[in-house]
Amino acid sequence: MRLFPFGLLALSLSAALCATTPARADIDTLPPHERTYASTFGSFTVGNRDEFVNRIAPLNMVGTTRESLVSSIAYARVDGIAGGSLKTGYTVGCAVTLQNGNVGAIPQVYVPSATVGQSPTVGIIGPNIQVPMSVNLAPGEVKDVPVADKDLMPGKEVSIVIRDFHITVNSCTGPVAIRQYTYIYVKSAETDDSGAVFGDSTWL
Repeated sequence: MRLFPFGLLALSLSAALCATTPARADIDTLPPHERTYASTFGSFTVGNRDEFVNRIAPLNMVGTTRESLVSSIAYARVDGIAGGSLKTGYTVGCAVTLQNGNVGAIPQVYVPSATVGQSPTVGIIGPNIQVPMSVNLAPGEVKDVPVADKDLMPGKEVSIVIRDFHITVNSCTGPVAIRQYTYIYVKSAETDDSGAVFGDSTWL
């Protein structure tokens, strides 16, 4: 039976864990998406644009950790007498996770016309930001990470601007995929309606 010297074994293990760590930032520009729906009260439109995924090297320099800064603009318009809400976030999936794998999210989000307040410890901006700081992922599981929501205004376009939203995936030994989503929920006196657009999926 062959025995590896302890130092050589530790070095080999370290190299294996760091093998997939990116050496520098890698920015991916994704295409816009938009859909318009007809409804009993008129019509409504939902879309997303200016989406970027900036893959960055993890601070711990471990190959099972992925980090990225994501940016996008989610928007919606209601043409008719109706209200509702616009919601946006990201779906994150990991093919194979180690024990206690999780997703962390730290937002930099601007909601136009909203009062802005910032906590230096939690890092949440705006009154309608709903971000779980840690989402547990089982092997092969996909989880949604909500970012923000905003009330709709009849006849006007509303938007949610996301800048450098920090997504961290820990203890993932397989590929990590993310995809932006934008949902619109519309309510009138006669009808509750909804629609959605999804960004192109990409990897971390």
